[in-house]
Amino acid sequence: MPEYEGLKIVYEVIMLPKDKWAIMIEIIRREDGEVLMARHNPFPRQPFDTKLEALDHVNRYVAQAVKGLEGDNVKPLRRRA
Repeated sequence: MPEYEGLKIVYEVIMLPKDKWAIMIEIIRREDGEVLMARHNPFPRQPFDTKLEALDHVNRYVAQAVKGLEGDNVKPLRRRA
């Protein structure tokens, strides 16, 4: 998952019945600990077949959400392996 300067992205992969997966995410500002987006499931009606599919959707969702929250003030850092 990409990192964003000044933000902490907390996510949890949750197994649902029938081998489906969901993800809960929360976005917190590191500087003062303010919760910018409370813990929530951004895809409540879309369970995923695999963890990788869920993470792919979440990466795109987080990128859009961060862009909407902070505009140009939050810069993505290099991806770590």
